[in-house]
Amino acid sequence: MAAVISKVRIAAAHEGIAELIVSLEFSNGGHSDVPLDQDAGARLLRSCGVDEIDELIGQSWVHVRDAISGAYNETN
Repeated sequence: MAAVISKVRIAAAHEGIAELIVSLEFSNGGHSDVPLDQDAGARLLRSCGVDEIDELIGQSWVHVRDAISGAYNETN
């Protein structure tokens, strides 16, 4: 089984701008936290078709990867 989102929280980033901290849980029991800026966080919510961050739990890590990639490509 691929990694899934196990937890999501809001944190303050540079100058107090909100970002999402997405915790991924891997099939081998490992965990990793991934910070998402406002654009990537919004992309993640849209990609998963949800309105609330708690609804992200259980979604595939692929959505996180695509949100980061899309946000990066948009700004560069």
